[in-house]
Amino acid sequence: MDSYVAGVDLGGTKVEACLMNAEREILSRCRTPSEPDRGLPRVIENILSVVAEAAAGRPFAAVGIGTPGTYVQDCDQLFGSPHTPVYETPGFMNAVRSRLGVPLVIDNDANCLALAEYFASWADRYRFILAVIIGTGMGYGLILDGKLYRGARGGAGEIGHTTVDYLGRKCECGRRGCAEAYLSGSSLRRRFAEATGESLDVKAIFARSEAGDPAAQRLFEESAHIMGEVFANAVNSFDLEAIVLGGGVSNLPVWYEKVPAYLSRSLFGPPRAEVPVLKARLGDSAGVAGAAYLALRELGLMEF
Repeated sequence: MDSYVAGVDLGGTKVEACLMNAEREILSRCRTPSEPDRGLPRVIENILSVVAEAAAGRPFAAVGIGTPGTYVQDCDQLFGSPHTPVYETPGFMNAVRSRLGVPLVIDNDANCLALAEYFASWADRYRFILAVIIGTGMGYGLILDGKLYRGARGGAGEIGHTTVDYLGRKCECGRRGCAEAYLSGSSLRRRFAEATGESLDVKAIFARSEAGDPAAQRLFEESAHIMGEVFANAVNSFDLEAIVLGGGVSNLPVWYEKVPAYLSRSLFGPPRAEVPVLKARLGDSAGVAGAAYLALRELGLMEF
């Protein structure tokens, strides 16, 4: 009998699920709004609904879920989800687990991106990778020597909340000067509005930049410089070989055109080959695929 698992990518606006077999093939995918503004019971029902739809009656032996923030099993609570604070409600994941009736494994959504991209796209070339989700916020996942690195309590890799200016912009986490306060999609929109008085989405701001708008060009040049410094700090700390970008804001070509030069000029230590900034290859599949890998590992079908 085939072994199936489900993967779930839980975000602030949508929840997506897939059904995967033991050969890591995605057999089906579907998504629905997550609706955190309607309360936790609604979010739970949406998770269960999308898993059932993806499974379509086929039995699955385990579920993996990628979430914003860090899950601490001892207290069954997520920490570090400032954009969706309702997800930090104690007991959230156990409520989902009890309804599923199979083993449930939880990890950070950026860790899931890192796993998916590493095993599907880059394992034959790199063993030390930083995967970055740039969307409403910023998430980071570390693959070190071919293994997912989580740290002592599962919170490793939160480079978006390292500071680029301790007296700088207020971050939604409550600190000042976090990289996320400059580089996330919501932060880029706020910075442009402060400079111009106009409220535009990031794609529209980038179109302005391409058309020669000085304020938009300045925003992206400054942001590429900050991003290069942040990534250089990560490379200097972990001796990384590559940076992989995912999430909606990662689609802008400016990051791949400008960030590598800023990154390379701030590297320290031994001589190394150029550290490339790569676009995630799996697109929307990355989050759910990485979450399903968590479930395959739970069944002993993967090792990382």
